[in-house]
Amino acid sequence: MKKQLLAAAMLLITSALCAQLPSTDIFLVNMNIANDGKIYFSEPKNITHRKGYDNQPSFSKDGSKVYFVAYHDTIQSDIYVYDSNDTSITQLTNTPESEFSPRITADELAFTIIRVDADKGQRYYKILMDGTNEEQLLGNEDSAAYYCRVNDSTVAIAELNNNQMDLNIYELPGEQFIPLAKNVGRCIAVIPDGDNEISYVEKADTNGYMMMSFSLNSGLIGGVCQLPKGVEDYAWTADGRILCGTDGKLLMYDKSKPETGWTEIADFSKSIGDFYRIAINNSNTQLALVAYTKDDSQKSDAKKDEPKEDKKQKRKKD
Repeated sequence: MKKQLLAAAMLLITSALCAQLPSTDIFLVNMNIANDGKIYFSEPKNITHRKGYDNQPSFSKDGSKVYFVAYHDTIQSDIYVYDSNDTSITQLTNTPESEFSPRITADELAFTIIRVDADKGQRYYKILMDGTNEEQLLGNEDSAAYYCRVNDSTVAIAELNNNQMDLNIYELPGEQFIPLAKNVGRCIAVIPDGDNEISYVEKADTNGYMMMSFSLNSGLIGGVCQLPKGVEDYAWTADGRILCGTDGKLLMYDKSKPETGWTEIADFSKSIGDFYRIAINNSNTQLALVAYTKDDSQKSDAKKDEPKEDKKQKRKKD
């Protein structure tokens, strides 16, 4: 009886956490970078268009598919795929655990993910596309929140540490790591025109978080730019420009012309509304934007980090 009561209590708690997630949709926007450097965009297309949490998009290598995470009347998240060839959505995983941040591997046979296990540990895995044959890639790490695969043997992981996330660089398959930065944001990315570099966000200044760079070759850390106030999500174009969103506007920063600062290049405030997470396909011809469902009453709080609790109790999901 005690086990039954405990299971029921856990179900209620997990269901309550799911109910707190914002209702979000994923939009695709065609992008064309002209010879003069100007960027042109198509009208956005809502590819999920359903109530619930659809988030964390990433593209297949050829750009024809978008992988994402969704909660839909369930107590855990699963991985789905949108196929632009026939506009279909297919559920790929159906597991007792929650999967987050799916990134397709080079051979396109598996994903790397963050998975929330039964003990509430948050670990870095590789799984087949149907969710089977899981392989834990870091045996002693149980606080992973977000990550970026730098190359085949290096991964940058933002790990929960009480009221913040700290960024560590791991060399696989070992467990050794370089502690890089404290109090970082959720967005970590490879700099496309960099010297084996990654970018990340330091959140010390609430007036505007600072984007930083780290070179794995030289070990040097440098400042890239200050982000607009309240923004921590961004994406790099292949030619080294940075895109981010605020108040439905798409902004661009050209690090080769820092004096111009952030400039507005598109206004999606009417067609999409407020969006935040951004992904770009490999050919730089399409964007995936995550926006709040327009009638979602939780919109105003969704960008904020969830309350910091014990590292194994609650994952950041916004």
